[in-house]
Amino acid sequence: MIKLIATDMDGTWLTDAKTYDVDLFLREFKIMQERNIKFVVSSGNQYENLVTRFPEVADQIYFVAENGALVAKGKQVIHTDSLSDNDLATIVQITRQYDEKAVASGLLSAYVLDSDSPEYIEELRKYYYKITPVVDFANLNDQIFKVTFDVAEAKMPQMLAELKQNYPNLGFVSGSAGSIDMSTKGMNKAVGLQYLSKKLGINPREMIAFGDSGNDVGMLKYVGRGYATGTALPSAKNAADRIIGSSNDSAVQKEIWRLLN
Repeated sequence: MIKLIATDMDGTWLTDAKTYDVDLFLREFKIMQERNIKFVVSSGNQYENLVTRFPEVADQIYFVAENGALVAKGKQVIHTDSLSDNDLATIVQITRQYDEKAVASGLLSAYVLDSDSPEYIEELRKYYYKITPVVDFANLNDQIFKVTFDVAEAKMPQMLAELKQNYPNLGFVSGSAGSIDMSTKGMNKAVGLQYLSKKLGINPREMIAFGDSGNDVGMLKYVGRGYATGTALPSAKNAADRIIGSSNDSAVQKEIWRLLN
């Protein structure tokens, strides 16, 4: 029996235009409510950004944001797990060693360097609701969950392997084909789902999840059934039990409808 449905956003739930089939979802959500099935938005994205995606029902769903480091019920944050001072200091040093642009994700805001171009910052608003330019990532007055590198797709696999080898005490995952998330070692979306499992009394075998990237691997392995989109990274496909269609074809919403009916 399905008691919880979790889904990633970019590349999984959302189309390339950052939209989804709202009418179909609301019909599904009504059935979920009637059957007491929890719906969880599980993403590497900023919590405030995720809430805006579901204006009709945001207060009735759960959010596992920042790759598992923040858990919320509706508009109430119920659990956080931020970077330690030592880990954050190491990550800040890493950002200084590479030419790639970076974004630090915190509880109060996301942070970019004020030397970044206005065009780049505007592009980031697809993923971050709150963005604050700063001179440096050191001494941010916030709980920081992760720092994300914006990396060329061709370079990402090699850079990811290099970071894992050079900094074994930190966690590195591909947030997408063109990004690398740096966080506490072992932090991933499964950590957020594990918190909800204990809080809600739902066995992982009673959960299903949908994803497409390296930061979905832990979640896809944790739940009873994991689904990867057809455009997913190989690591996500290998972790999934089944491959479905594309987010541009509303494959996740269609699969949920099939499962509910």
